[in-house]
Amino acid sequence: MPLVPTASLLALAESRGFALPAFNVPLLEFVLWVLEEGERLRAPVIIQVAPAEYRALDIRLFHGMLLSLSERFSIPFSLHLDHAHTWEEVLSALRYGFSSVMVDGSRLPFTENVQVTREVLDLAHSVDVLVEGEIGRVGGLEGDESWEGEEEEFFTSPEEAELFVREVPVDLLAVAVGTRHGFYRGTPKLDLERIAEIRKRVKIPLVLHGGSGTPKEELREAVARGVRKINYSTALRVAYLRRFREILESRPEDVAVHQMLPEVGREVQKVVAECIVACCACGRV
Repeated sequence: MPLVPTASLLALAESRGFALPAFNVPLLEFVLWVLEEGERLRAPVIIQVAPAEYRALDIRLFHGMLLSLSERFSIPFSLHLDHAHTWEEVLSALRYGFSSVMVDGSRLPFTENVQVTREVLDLAHSVDVLVEGEIGRVGGLEGDESWEGEEEEFFTSPEEAELFVREVPVDLLAVAVGTRHGFYRGTPKLDLERIAEIRKRVKIPLVLHGGSGTPKEELREAVARGVRKINYSTALRVAYLRRFREILESRPEDVAVHQMLPEVGREVQKVVAECIVACCACGRV
């Protein structure tokens, strides 16, 4: 199946009541591993990159690679920009084939978040690209910075979410309800009632950032309450690095990287499968 717009996948997720597993890919090999596992489980997936990731590679590589892989895979998949903070980052994504973008104004005052998001929305919608906004703050690592605090203080207010969407009608809304970027301190507990109340008020698909490490039972409950996209990154990276370290420690003289990568990939794919299952996305296509 060809590379498809995120809008097509989102419509499918809404109609069938599941969440789209969205995977950040720090290396191009991750794209192949994610798509192979999606194919095996018959699940639609989103490939996404944040500016911190595509600066290390080249944003132009992703669209071309996915177009090529369209000939190999039968599942639908799309390309999404994660955590853009500047106009230039969004413009690059639109230029190079991304069909949805996330503008993160969550660290700004409410009125500035609305203004920045509206500017991106006007531009993106003019070329039929979806926009994901964020209200509230998801804790932990976000690319090149981290901040700490009492995370409940930054949870998304249902009232503020409703006002935000009324001011700037985004297509998806990322919310802070107990997930976290990077590693967790203890076991996360999602505020499921908050999710349900936000969805009731905004009536658009919700997004959870920081899916790695969140118990799959919690994620399934979140899906039942209106979450339609769940982001994953840390869990895949941990599996990748752990297996690579094991190989290097056990075979320090080995330089056959082409033989190591399949071993590493299998470990990453185990995690990808767990994420797809937690999203209730198996067998949807």
